[in-house]
Parts: sequence; structure tokens; C-alpha cells
Amino acid sequence: MKAAILFLAYLGCAMTLPSGNLEIDWSKIQPMDVFVEPLPGAKPEICTRVAGGSEAPPPNSIPYQVAIIIDGSGLCGGSLISREWVLSAAHCTIGGPPPNSIPYQVAIIIDGSGLCGGSLISREWVLSAAHCTIGASFVQVILGAHNIQTTEATQVVSTSRDITNHPSYSSNTLANDISLIRLPSPVTLTRAIQVIALAPASSGTFAGSNGLLSGWGRTSDAYNSYSATLQRVNLNIITNAVCQNTFGSLVLASTICTSGVGSVGACDSDSGGPLVVFNTQVGVVSFGADPGCIGGQPTAFARVSSFRSWISSVAGV
Repeated sequence: MKAAILFLAYLGCAMTLPSGNLEIDWSKIQPMDVFVEPLPGAKPEICTRVAGGSEAPPPNSIPYQVAIIIDGSGLCGGSLISREWVLSAAHCTIGGPPPNSIPYQVAIIIDGSGLCGGSLISREWVLSAAHCTIGASFVQVILGAHNIQTTEATQVVSTSRDITNHPSYSSNTLANDISLIRLPSPVTLTRAIQVIALAPASSGTFAGSNGLLSGWGRTSDAYNSYSATLQRVNLNIITNAVCQNTFGSLVLASTICTSGVGSVGACDSDSGGPLVVFNTQVGVVSFGADPGCIGGQPTAFARVSSFRSWISSVAGV
């Protein structure tokens, strides 16, 4: 995975405006990738296919091999290790969290046609990525959701036109890829809707820590659309020096990266979503790498601690 990719999915939607809120035809939502030139020398850390091989021997000559269909559309392999158990890779079978167990996570619909993630950082403010909201006229924020394709009793939907992108955001370098959305009125906190704490400006690098990433982005390259249900994955935070081996000068002091070893990381429509360490948000999904979502390369985030002064000046948080 060499090429950086913005994880923003632009989507086609049919919309009406009942009671001030958008209704979205989710069946028409499809992700779209955006790529930049790859760095020379960066190589995927794992393989997702058998390369340079040949057709397997006659039928049933590899009797321990199994095929695994994930949620009716993803394909992985595995091996039978006992009469009751099959061994496979975690990235194939990683599932979503219990409903509303990540109550700070929000879904953001951009101008009725783009899907991104975000986090609730106060009763009035949502944190996301500038590449999601730059140029947007309005956004629909869905709070308290697990399945964004259904109307759940826990959900609150709010439409906002009060969007502040970082003034130094660059679509060329991806620097300062962070934005704030103000809700039209303070949201009522519930079991399913909670605020996430932000890493202070004095924070260290978090390298070596495990972070929790969540979102409704694609779960593998086998899927052509976002996930209807919220997904999560634990990621290892790496040093910026290691991350620069893949992304070069795109990695700044204000960037934080996670390892892609094991084919884990963010994918289309996860943009703007939170990376959390010990109940504290340390990153905002910014960009990743090609080829594909499970190519084994890092995911890059805007480092929250680098933007605390700006966040405080805009949102008072």
C-alpha cells in the first residue's frame, strides 16, 4: 500500500426534507475512492491472494482446507483443526460491537451524498475530518446509532449548517485534516449518546499503545458499500518514523498512525471517525493506502493533541 487514499465516500441519495430532517435512500449509497501517487519502496506487509501458484491437486486432496463466506458476501480461507473448530484470520471475522457500546460515535451525511464518521466531543459539537466537510453546505449528524439503515429508538438525527474546517487544511498535503460541526441545539445525553474526552496538548506520541477504531466504512475489499452496522477494530499505534516509510512527507508531527499488519485499519466511509486509547480520543481518520483496504499498510489520523488549542478556540472544549 503505497498510495494515500482519502476514505471519503461520495454517495448518490434520494432525499426529502420532512420536519427539518433528511431522509436518505440508503440503497443508493456507494463508496468512491480518491487516490494520490504512491511512494517508491513501500510494500504491502501481507498478501490477500495466492500469487504465482497453481491449481490445487485433484478434488479433496487438501481435506483440511475450508472456505468461509463472511456475512453472505466476503470470502476467506481457513483450516479444520478439530472436528468442531476452524482456524482463520481475525480480519476476516472481526465483528461489530454490541449496540450503543461506542456512544460517542456519530455518522455524518455530507450534503445528502457523502458518508463519514465523527465523534461527539460536547453536547453541541462533533469532531470530524476536513476532507469530509470542506465545501459542504449542510450535514446530517446521526447520534446513538448502531444500524444506520434502520430507525432505532436510540437515534437522534440533527441537521447542521454550522461547519468549521481547520483554516490551514490542505487537500494537497492532507495537513490539518480536522473539522468541527456545531449541532443546532445541545443533544440530550443518554446511554447511547455520550461525549468522548480528548487527548490533551501535553500528550505523548502513544506509540506502542492499542487504539480502538470504529465506523461504518467498508469491512473488506470484497464489499462495494459501507457497513450498515457499526464496526470496531483494535489497532497498534506506530511511530511517525515507521509511518513515513509508507507515506513520506504526508506524515507530519500532527499525524498519528496505526499499523496495518494483519490487514486491519480504516476503509471508505470511516473518514473523520475516532481513534481512542483508554477512553480518550487521540486521532481522527484522515487517509490510508492503496492497494485496497486490507493491503497491510498503515492508516493515518489527524493527531488530536496537536489541535487542542484550535478545538478549544472554536468549540470551547
